[in-house]
Amino acid sequence: MKNNFVLIVVFLQSFLVFSQDKTTIDLLIAEASWGKEIIQMPLHFAAEIPYKGMEEIRFSPDWSKQNADGFWSYAFVWDIDLNKELTATDVETDLQYYFDGLMNVVNKDKGKVLPKTIALFLKKENDAEVSEFIGKLQVYNSFHTKDIMILYCTVKQYYCKEKKKSMVLFRFSPKAFGQSIWQQLETVQLRKKPCED
Repeated sequence: MKNNFVLIVVFLQSFLVFSQDKTTIDLLIAEASWGKEIIQMPLHFAAEIPYKGMEEIRFSPDWSKQNADGFWSYAFVWDIDLNKELTATDVETDLQYYFDGLMNVVNKDKGKVLPKTIALFLKKENDAEVSEFIGKLQVYNSFHTKDIMILYCTVKQYYCKEKKKSMVLFRFSPKAFGQSIWQQLETVQLRKKPCED
């Protein structure tokens, strides 16, 4: 009985320490008004994405306001154990799994079969430190409109060969590239890159 009690106490202490660490993770720099969420990976809603690590999300203050410039505009970073450079196909596949899983979890109409996410990305010229992609997604919005929406997206993978780690920064908006919300999205930056100590 005493051994079981000790095990339970140790487990609860470990859980509390982990929970505290999760809430203090600070991978991105963003304005104080931007919302924040931390999710452990593999993602519970997209287990097909094989990476282990953490996701930190930053939401525009107007993320849920349909008539605002910041509607559905947000950024997230994956700090993951990815030991290779991504291809455009990898980005497309990962984001299709991501949004299909997310929208199915959020969907309240359990009898409805949701349309699948369509993603198209191109790889831009990259240097030794970063691979860049630009693309568009056709996504069903289970959160607000209950309809198809187009999301414009940029992706930057910062890969550290020595540590076999990657940080992948995604930025999304239904507003086309060049509109003012993209200036705000560009201010969301990595606090440090994976090879930096």
